[in-house]
Amino acid sequence: MSGLLRKVAALGAALMLMAGPAAAATEIGLYQTTDRKMDFQLLTCGNNDAELCVVLADARGTARTWQVEPYIGKLVVNRARPAGSNLWKGTMKFGQYSVSGKMALRPGESFVISGCAMLVVCNDFNLIPAE
Repeated sequence: MSGLLRKVAALGAALMLMAGPAAAATEIGLYQTTDRKMDFQLLTCGNNDAELCVVLADARGTARTWQVEPYIGKLVVNRARPAGSNLWKGTMKFGQYSVSGKMALRPGESFVISGCAMLVVCNDFNLIPAE
């Protein structure tokens, strides 16, 4: 995965979610990066509990940097819009960058964020169920 997209997914998404879920959220599950160093809590939120919110729950080892620490416990995806069964679309904003894309959940198997930064750098960010 490109360094830019990794920063977007791990750090930037959190900036978009500073406001928090607008309605009572329902937990979908806890997913981790494939190296198991970062945890992300997936929640339904927003209108009719149909939107998606994601919180950076924790970071360990080399993933717990001074750049990441301020975002632990904060939203990294805020109210992504439904786009089908277990599919959402949204824009993650961080600093001067925005990542627009889609998010797909295969419950118990994977959560994938596919997006592009500046319409040039595109990649997937794969999460797996927490152990």
